[in-house]
Amino acid sequence: MKKTIMLSVLAAAVLLAPPTAAAPKQNVDAEADIDYRHDFPLLKKQHGTRVLIDRFHETIYQEEGFATGAHVMLEIMGRDGFSVAYADAALSAATLEDSDVLIIHGLPNEKSELPNGAVFWKSPLSGEEIEAIVRFVDNGGGLYLSLSHFPNGSGAAPLLEAFAVKFRDGYVYSEEYPSFNDPEDGRCSHYFGMSREDGTLNPEHPLIENGLKVEKVDYLCGAAIFREPEDAVLSFPPGTANHFHGKASEGDVYETSDHYAGMIAFDYGKGKVVVSGDQGMFRDFIFTFDTGERVYVTITSPDNDNANLFVNMMRWLSPKIGTRE
Repeated sequence: MKKTIMLSVLAAAVLLAPPTAAAPKQNVDAEADIDYRHDFPLLKKQHGTRVLIDRFHETIYQEEGFATGAHVMLEIMGRDGFSVAYADAALSAATLEDSDVLIIHGLPNEKSELPNGAVFWKSPLSGEEIEAIVRFVDNGGGLYLSLSHFPNGSGAAPLLEAFAVKFRDGYVYSEEYPSFNDPEDGRCSHYFGMSREDGTLNPEHPLIENGLKVEKVDYLCGAAIFREPEDAVLSFPPGTANHFHGKASEGDVYETSDHYAGMIAFDYGKGKVVVSGDQGMFRDFIFTFDTGERVYVTITSPDNDNANLFVNMMRWLSPKIGTRE
C-alpha cells in the first residue's frame, strides 16, 4: 500500500531534469510506502536507547505524519528497541539530559533579505545550543546530523565547525555517475550509487564492518563534507566537483577534491557523530515524474541497502549497544 502526497516543498521539479532537455521534467507527486516493513534481525537485548528528535527548528519533523518521509525510520527504531521523543524547545543540557542519541534531520538556515538587496543566510542554532550538543556528545551521547544542498545546506555549519567537520554548500558532481542536469536553470541534482565494488563505500569502517550487510547505498544530491580520511563511510569519487550555490552551468566557479565524502562517522570524546550530506537517503518517498519515471528516495528501494545502513548507524550511535573504548 502506498500513500500519495503532494510535495511542493521539496521542489524536485527544479532539482531533477534530463541531461539534454531544454526544460526540466516535472514532479507530479510522491508516494510514501506506508506498509513497507524492512526485514532484518532485531536486537535480542533490551537496551532501552532513548532517541531525541529535534523539531524545534525547521527540520523535516515540522511536517505531520507521512509527509515527513520518516515513517520507515521510526518504525525500524521502534522494532529494534529504541524509544523516540521530540524536542519542541531549544536544545540545552536540560533538554538532552534523558537522551542517548540526538537526531537533527534536515536543518535549513534562515534567509534574511537585507535592505540593499543582499541575502544573509543565518544558522538557526544558537551558540548555547551548539555548546550543549557538543558537551552531550563528549559525555557519551550520539548525534546524527543530516544536511541538505544549497540554499538550505549551511544551517548546521557552526555545529559542523565545532566538530572539525569541513562543509561545502552547493551540489556535488562527478562525471563517473549518472546525473540529471537542467542546463537552462543551471541547477543540478546528482545520483550516486555508492558501493563496495567501486570503492566509494568503506567496508572497514566499524559502522559497516560490525553491522548488517551493506553493499550498495543510494545517495541523491547533497553537499560535500570531509574530516579525517578514516571517518568516511561513503566517499565521493576522486576529482568530484562542488558547484558553489548549486550552479552547474558553463562558466560556473567550482572546486574539486579527492577527499569529499557523503557520509562520515567518528568518535568524539566518549560519544559518536554521524554526518550525512543527503537528508533524503533514509526517507521513504518515491517521486513520480511527468515522464512516468519513478525514483526512490530511498530507504524502501529493493536495489539498495540504505535500510541496513540506517540500522547499523543507530546501533553504532547508541552508548547502550555494544562496547565503548
